[in-house]
Amino acid sequence: MELLSDIELFFSENVFSDSIILSDDEFHHCTKVFRKKINDEIFVTDGKGNLFHCNIVEIKRNQLTAKIISTHSRQEKFPNYFFCIPSLRNKDRFRFAFEKLIELGITKIILFKAQRSVADKINADKLKKIAVETIKQSLQTILPNIVIIPSLNELNNSLGTKIIFDQKADKKFDKQFVENNHPTYFIFGPEGGLSDEEINLLDDKKIYSLADNRLRSETAIIKVASIITL
Repeated sequence: MELLSDIELFFSENVFSDSIILSDDEFHHCTKVFRKKINDEIFVTDGKGNLFHCNIVEIKRNQLTAKIISTHSRQEKFPNYFFCIPSLRNKDRFRFAFEKLIELGITKIILFKAQRSVADKINADKLKKIAVETIKQSLQTILPNIVIIPSLNELNNSLGTKIIFDQKADKKFDKQFVENNHPTYFIFGPEGGLSDEEINLLDDKKIYSLADNRLRSETAIIKVASIITL
């Protein structure tokens, strides 16, 4: 079953063999915003690739129970693509890039504080909430795996090719440089770029440019995601 473009998608981690419970914000949105009632049908995802077609059977004060009518599963489209993005000075631009990655189907996101980053500490709980809202809005069923690392040096513990984007690189990036079946880490710098020290820390790396002119960090992130996913 393909996701329909006119459905409202809800999220729940409380999934049982034949039923699902919606609580907290999801319960509020379902019953107060969309005014769903007993016997209404709803669609729910658990963020693990499953889409549940359900029928509401019980509504209590703070939660509802829906019986699962059918289940449809989807596989990750790009399981070997890891996007390593830094915290940015402008929180709105960071959020924009983060959301667009998820909309484009990226499910592995690594966050780090670069040497030239000046943003506050990364809030993992807030990012998960944004990710949930984004998969619901874009009708996707896989909640991204979000990992926070203290520095890029941590990537040397992971097997795979590291691709760094630097305007000064001689070679332009092209999708043909990416092996679909091989782990690939796409690494972006903050405002001002990565430092030479950070670049030199990484093993097994390749460096490419994206454009003749300088791109904002969020623009570079979205451009690469578009190139490799569309």
